[in-house]
Amino acid sequence: MESNPSTKVCITPTPWRSGNNFELLPDGDLFFPRIIEAIESAHSSIEIEMYLVASGQVANRFVDALSRAAARQVRVRFLLDHVGSHDFSQQDRHTLRNSGVSVRFYNRLRRDKKFINLARDHRKIIVIDGQRAFVGGTGITDKFDPNISHQHAWRELMIEIQGPVVDDWKRLFEHVWSTFKSPYSIQNWREKIQQYRLYFFDKTQFPPSSPHARINGSRGFGSDPIKGALISQLRNAKKRAWISTAYFYPSRKLLREIKKAAMRGVDVRLLLPGVKTDHPSVRFAGQSLYSKLLKNNVRVFEYQPRFLHMKVALIDNWSSIGSCNFDRWNLRWNLEANQEIIDADFSNKVGHMLLQDFTHCHCIDEKSWSSRSWLQQFRELFWSTIGGVISKLFFH
Repeated sequence: MESNPSTKVCITPTPWRSGNNFELLPDGDLFFPRIIEAIESAHSSIEIEMYLVASGQVANRFVDALSRAAARQVRVRFLLDHVGSHDFSQQDRHTLRNSGVSVRFYNRLRRDKKFINLARDHRKIIVIDGQRAFVGGTGITDKFDPNISHQHAWRELMIEIQGPVVDDWKRLFEHVWSTFKSPYSIQNWREKIQQYRLYFFDKTQFPPSSPHARINGSRGFGSDPIKGALISQLRNAKKRAWISTAYFYPSRKLLREIKKAAMRGVDVRLLLPGVKTDHPSVRFAGQSLYSKLLKNNVRVFEYQPRFLHMKVALIDNWSSIGSCNFDRWNLRWNLEANQEIIDADFSNKVGHMLLQDFTHCHCIDEKSWSSRSWLQQFRELFWSTIGGVISKLFFH
């Protein structure tokens, strides 16, 4: 019999587990009502770990639903990142606490912490009664609800999970809840050592036709098993490798594996934001890589209707969905967590969703890209240079 999740630390990557069910929930007009319904039906516990939280109509729904849950004696815990929640009003915080919700803030900003202030909790985890979980890339803000923000709503994805892997998500939350004050602790360093041991020595075998799933999460400060898993899958890709990310500025190693896969004949596609983005500088830095990618048969798609914020990797029948953008910052500094799934049926559903998104994209053509304006080339050079300087300062 498995121990209580609150008494056992969750090391990631977790073991592969079978017997899970996953449902894709694209866009806030689908996943927000489902999450609120789950909160309203909770009878024992609710755990939420969230980066971006801002007061508004969506936050009001959560505050009201969580307050009602606490009133009916459900244990409600809400872990927010101190930077990501700066637009969450004091009134909303007081409302939650006065209703009995436990609220904590990860790694509060302090002058004496210096560079440790850069370590943020970027995870998006919601666990209901230890039986049902929602993970992905959303925040609790109006930006993610098409019914509120309309054409300005961010394109996002969450997945609903049921099965044994939910227990691992609960453990992951429990650990950060207990170590929320600082990203540094002896226990965290022990976890990093265990992560590397699992990465290099865990050779768990299972039938490739049987659906399996595991959590993969980064601890920040150089611990990036999510990138390791992605690189491993790219090296073994046979047919397709489709990656969607809001901020494309990958490490040299990841970039090399993307190009190698395409040169082997794998259908490699990058689904990236177009002009609608909250960080144009990152987009320009990423665009400086387009020429080399296109020459190596990588297909680049820029999403046009809205800001593309979802984080998805689909390689053959393996998929990874969660909070992690495949850029240098997320993979090295932040707490991140992705759900990895090996399942032919589920991967087909993810593939169908991405195919629909590709139809709303501008496909970058190598010939036209080579004749882009001098202003565009200057922006790429400027921001890629800035990105290179930042990489040398913080990632080496």
